[in-house]
Amino acid sequence: MKLGTCKLEEIARVGLGFKSLQNQFFYVSKETIRDFEIEKRYLKPIYQLADLDSSKYRQTKKPVQWVFYCRDGEQDLRGTGALRYIRTVGKRPAAEKKQTGKHQTIQDALQAQGSAGGTWYMPKAQLHQMNIWLRKAFNSVYSPFIFDTAAAVDQRCNYVQPLDNIEWKALAAVLTSSLFALSAESFGSASMGAGVLELPTTKIQDLRVVDVRDLKDKVALAELLSLAEDIWTNTTPFDWCDAKPIGQLREIDQWLLSRMKTRVTVARLYEDIARTLNERLVVAEERHVQVKKGIQIDIRTVARGVADSARPVLESIRFPESLIDPGTPTSSFDFTGSGRLEIECHPMMGQSTLLIRDSHQSVLLEGEYPRSVAQVIVKALLLGRRNFSFPIDEASAEVTLNGFSRWFPKVLEKIQSGCEMSAVGSRFEEGVHNAVLEALHLDPSILVPEFYGHLQIQR
Repeated sequence: MKLGTCKLEEIARVGLGFKSLQNQFFYVSKETIRDFEIEKRYLKPIYQLADLDSSKYRQTKKPVQWVFYCRDGEQDLRGTGALRYIRTVGKRPAAEKKQTGKHQTIQDALQAQGSAGGTWYMPKAQLHQMNIWLRKAFNSVYSPFIFDTAAAVDQRCNYVQPLDNIEWKALAAVLTSSLFALSAESFGSASMGAGVLELPTTKIQDLRVVDVRDLKDKVALAELLSLAEDIWTNTTPFDWCDAKPIGQLREIDQWLLSRMKTRVTVARLYEDIARTLNERLVVAEERHVQVKKGIQIDIRTVARGVADSARPVLESIRFPESLIDPGTPTSSFDFTGSGRLEIECHPMMGQSTLLIRDSHQSVLLEGEYPRSVAQVIVKALLLGRRNFSFPIDEASAEVTLNGFSRWFPKVLEKIQSGCEMSAVGSRFEEGVHNAVLEALHLDPSILVPEFYGHLQIQR
């Protein structure tokens, strides 16, 4: 048996992950599902890139987000949580396109993109459930994401679906090998800044890969699958910046090369990959000074993606109102239109003095509050709120802050995992993190458990 090579599109269909066009509407969290009581039949689980575990081949995490996937007409939705969700969230402002800056509701934006039978809330894209997913951009790790149970992933990944009677695990084994890494380096382009290797859908389908159609011997196929299972179960995806592969990855590479029409050795394969990767990263480093502005643009592009993944968790709670117990006495502030705010907060025993000025140094608020009440007010402002209600007694404010402590770390975890999995490299992670906070209208001081001092908040 001799194995040949072919274009990936000859043995598999390659396609883009789910593209919603309005993430804030179609992506729903557990909290949103609970609050609106959305029925299970209108929900489909989905993973975003930040939800995936990059330290593993086989993905075993449970989904934390769902796509609102409703194709029923409104007349068939009466009395459902789904219709309540459509009516409420559809009226919220849509994400604006930078090219137009046009203000419109989510319903208006989706309606303008076309809809069947007036059901503007019907997803325009199909939700593909697949076992194999590949990143659209690589740094020094090329491994596929493997799902034993087919799963849907968002547009930052491409799915790979085997054609005809090809076993998906055999195809995944080929994409796990270092031969795929070499092919990716040969066909990809480092056009995203910071040396990131870009492989959009059209390029991935043109990659040269081992032709699994030649694996007609059942014994040989079983051997390959056994090697692949060993890698997926017992190893971590290989980072080519670390060293040359050993152990199970080397075994599967050797197994494939020994059955191909080639004299290329494993050592030569690894040398070619390492050299190509290093040259890509060196060129990116040399260009850093000249294209600093371009890198900032790339960072903001990546940050918008990370922000999109964190936004459903952030928007699942309307702080502080959502965390105030019913019947609690409240007061409210409205700083709408004040632009930049200057905040001073200082502790005094069990109290805090709070002073808020606008950009003209006009005093908007000056008073003394229980420390917990003052912190609720400050946290709301740091979250970008300008018009909100807050509890006026200390005990109720403590309850609200406890709710914040349970909820907001989930937002931070989403942001952190997204930054770590972004392909811009560790030295740019801090820049991405700061850009994500900016995109979500979060002041960096929100990361401090209890804020005291002086700061300015831009609108």
